[in-house]
Amino acid sequence: MIKIRALRQFSHYHAGNFSQFEVREVKDEYAEALIGLDLAEEVEADPILEPTTTTQNPKKAGGKK
Repeated sequence: MIKIRALRQFSHYHAGNFSQFEVREVKDEYAEALIGLDLAEEVEADPILEPTTTTQNPKKAGGKK
């Protein structure tokens, strides 16, 4: 099994539907085919999580409102 990251959204007959930037382990032959078609890239590390934004209440953060 090879871990790949989808470069865009696509569907594969055996591996299923992929969302853009989704990371998933697939069989070696599927991974090699998807990488060869420039639909995915091989990754070794865990996926980078998207940053979460937090908003602070200006009254509690010391702001004037």
